Amino acid sequence: MAHRRNCLILVFLIIVNKFYVDSRPLTLAKLQIQNCISQNVTRQPVIIDTDTDVDDLWAILYALNVPTIDVLAITTVGNAYSKPLYSGSNVLTFLDLIGCSSGVAVGYGVNLPLMSSGYTIPQSLLDSIDSYMTDPTCLNQSANIFLQPSPFSAIELIKLSLEYSTRPVDILVLGTMTNLATAISEDRSIVSKIGTLYFSCGQFKAINSYPSLIPNLTLATYPESEEMIDASPNVFLDVLAVQRVGMSGIKNIVAMPIHTQNTLLINLTQLNETLTKLNIQLKPFVLNFISSFARCTSSNPNGTYLKWWDNSAAQFMVQMQTNNSQGFCLRTQNVKSLYIMSADSHQFFGQGMINVETRLPNASGLVNYTICTEANSDIFLSEFLNKISSEKLYSCARQYSERFDIKLQQCMLKYEDTLQQTNMGKTVYFLKPIFLSMYLFIVLVII
Repeated sequence: MAHRRNCLILVFLIIVNKFYVDSRPLTLAKLQIQNCISQNVTRQPVIIDTDTDVDDLWAILYALNVPTIDVLAITTVGNAYSKPLYSGSNVLTFLDLIGCSSGVAVGYGVNLPLMSSGYTIPQSLLDSIDSYMTDPTCLNQSANIFLQPSPFSAIELIKLSLEYSTRPVDILVLGTMTNLATAISEDRSIVSKIGTLYFSCGQFKAINSYPSLIPNLTLATYPESEEMIDASPNVFLDVLAVQRVGMSGIKNIVAMPIHTQNTLLINLTQLNETLTKLNIQLKPFVLNFISSFARCTSSNPNGTYLKWWDNSAAQFMVQMQTNNSQGFCLRTQNVKSLYIMSADSHQFFGQGMINVETRLPNASGLVNYTICTEANSDIFLSEFLNKISSEKLYSCARQYSERFDIKLQQCMLKYEDTLQQTNMGKTVYFLKPIFLSMYLFIVLVII
């Protein structure tokens, strides 16, 4: 009996050993692909997710000229301040116009929100944003229709870049969070590879600003057809995506609230005075690209004010990454937030609640945010103009064949056989516990 038991145990150990061996190809394949990509690890990798509004393009121009970051990819979403047909193509056109036609991957993303608020952005505004660069009455630039996006979609780019990057990747969201929410829903393992999520917009108010968090069904009905006063567009247009991302377990979330962004109001006179003071000369296209914003997108043809919404989030990201105490954000605050949906949506649809724990001590699962609560417009403008005038375009310096997504595609093809073995190993990995349990049961019965 003892001899039989020893034999059965030996067979069991052999099966267990094979169980672990079969689970190894996943790690091997990933390491092979990572080594094949040869990622630049001297700079912080960043994915920029954008709805391609004009201020988003300012943010992209700024980020490309920051020496401490490496823009791995730009992913576009078509459910906010650009129409789906233009959200990706306008990024490609802009990159081409600044001399970066092949250095950064552009992935086309989602066109519909996870849940619509019912609000529709005015068609006239969308038309002026989508034609900003090519309209004869605005920048009057030519678009190259042969520019190609990444072979990966936005969702694939987010998931694969996070999976195969050798270090955590920061994500800068300049529009709705639909792309990121979709990517996380499809593969929750990528959450651990996100370094910090930086978000443009958001309303953060003390909870005692509201008489109640209980929906009042006798008031407004969902969905809303008009954007509410004091709403944050990037939240309002897909609040469900913001909720899902916020509750996904991302450890570090940083936001540039719309209230702080609105304090960075600068007119064209201030812009020109700063250029003269800093002795900066911008290329004609870049200067026109910035200064024509009010004229080309405003219903008032004499508009002179520049609003830096999403660009401020990009600069706040760099300030936080580099621990720059001299940056334009003068004060930050750590808050616990809850994005809510309510039938009483005119009051607090999609708002970030802070200080919730002071009123609801038993509340749990609140999301930690770091927000900028005070900013200096002069420091902000100087930083922006200095960076874009350098024209370094660090993330554009590489050749097309050296681009992260292209090398990733080539390396995945190179190790295709290993990846297939990985998939087989994963299948066996999930099946074997069943057989192991059956085997142990038989062993116990026989013994």
